[in-house]
Amino acid sequence: MKKRFYVLMTAFVILSAGGGFWIGQKLDTKTLQKPAAVTAESPAEKIKDINISKPVEIASRENIDANAVFGVDIMLADKCIAMLREDFIREVDLRKLCSGAVKGMKDYAKEKHLDDGVIKPIGKSVPDTKLLEELHKSYYDACAVFKDKADESELAYAALTGLMDTLGDPYSVALPPASYKILNEFIHGGNYGGIGVYLEKNKKTGRITLLNIIKGGPAAKAGLKSGDVIIKINGEPVSKTALDMASHKIRGKNGTRVTLLVDRANEGLKEFSVVREIIHEDSVESSLKPGGIGYIRISVFGEDTGDEFSDALDELVANGAKGIIIDIRDNSGGFISSAIDVCSRLTDGGSLIVSVVNPRTGRNEVYRSSGIDKTDMPVVILANRNSASASEITAGALRDINSSMIIGEQTYGKAAVQSIREMRDGGAVKFTVAKYLTPKGTDIDKTGITPDITVKMDPKLAGTPDDIQMQRAVKELKNLIVKKDENRKSGITGLNEEKPVDPLNDL
Repeated sequence: MKKRFYVLMTAFVILSAGGGFWIGQKLDTKTLQKPAAVTAESPAEKIKDINISKPVEIASRENIDANAVFGVDIMLADKCIAMLREDFIREVDLRKLCSGAVKGMKDYAKEKHLDDGVIKPIGKSVPDTKLLEELHKSYYDACAVFKDKADESELAYAALTGLMDTLGDPYSVALPPASYKILNEFIHGGNYGGIGVYLEKNKKTGRITLLNIIKGGPAAKAGLKSGDVIIKINGEPVSKTALDMASHKIRGKNGTRVTLLVDRANEGLKEFSVVREIIHEDSVESSLKPGGIGYIRISVFGEDTGDEFSDALDELVANGAKGIIIDIRDNSGGFISSAIDVCSRLTDGGSLIVSVVNPRTGRNEVYRSSGIDKTDMPVVILANRNSASASEITAGALRDINSSMIIGEQTYGKAAVQSIREMRDGGAVKFTVAKYLTPKGTDIDKTGITPDITVKMDPKLAGTPDDIQMQRAVKELKNLIVKKDENRKSGITGLNEEKPVDPLNDL
């Protein structure tokens, strides 16, 4: 596939804003129960390991065992605190961080039905210079008492989780190896043994439901449908099962079988026996509609999305597309670099795509379009309330630069830029280091992007004959195609001659 060169920021996003997760992989560690956030870091930061106190063998990502123990201990919290002090978007309070770590360990002990009284809270009289020492003492005292009853690595991650919770930032979290492994599988399109479903846990009923079914996957071929409520997995009730546990049971070796008993609306209980396959889903799908209307749906901004989008765009143009609808509905984000890839195919080289700022650390960065193989045609963007982070970067940039029309609903509003620091045991920590602005300097955090034309619709109707958002997008794009043809005949070139100024020039 073609690779475009430009200066970029490698980026991740925790999914999803809509509350579901890839093949049921929504984590029960508070990690993926939270809304989406763009994450970003320099290429050097992405590969940087956190040094941990015990020597370990670095495992390749392909061979990481989600349940393996690599000897992580409380020194992990020390390293995390140092990084937060250096890069977090706000000043951090060392006492709160250490106290939160202790609370995290106490919560872990309670969950394991151990004597949490062994873990002593840090007293108010303890001087700042002794806080880390007290944290270490609580950890090692617990390890000594619990011995074989508790996993030292799990206790360390519990401390790290408690520490991150004190930041008051829902997008700053600790990711144990199993959680980070699942996230990586999602962002890279899958490649694991499963049945091809998204799961969500209903906030009101607590029931685990099939949120979406991957087209052509094992679940789809077996007859499972979105909205099916899972009652049993392999004969075991799941009414009180955590999402990560349910997804773990659904996953398995390629070629093995899993049986799901589901409750389907208006049809009652139904049982399905599904053979697991290696799951991979492209992040881009496309089609050519009548009247030269090209359609490209981006489900997530994964590692290969830029190339997939470019290939789809080239094919549509070759087949006579005169305009493009880019559908980012229910797309909760991904790599910033992929958003830049997409925008680069539709904007002039050097156009400002996104800027990243952190007044506390003085971080001011801009990321621009490569402009390589630019395709000049009208673009309409479909977005909804679940379009977040990298999706919002794309929509905001194309509207600011090309005056591309956005149709649908107010987007999610997530502009938290985050750094993911990988650890040698296969885990990671993710924390907010900045926020991003659209090309015209707009901060959309917590507000989202207001569409040019608001069309409210149940997200479940997307792609059906009742998709009124799509119908409006087709209508508006046809008008833009006619206008472009008229402008060309009149000698007017380009879609938008007014280019936005760089907002960082004023900072």
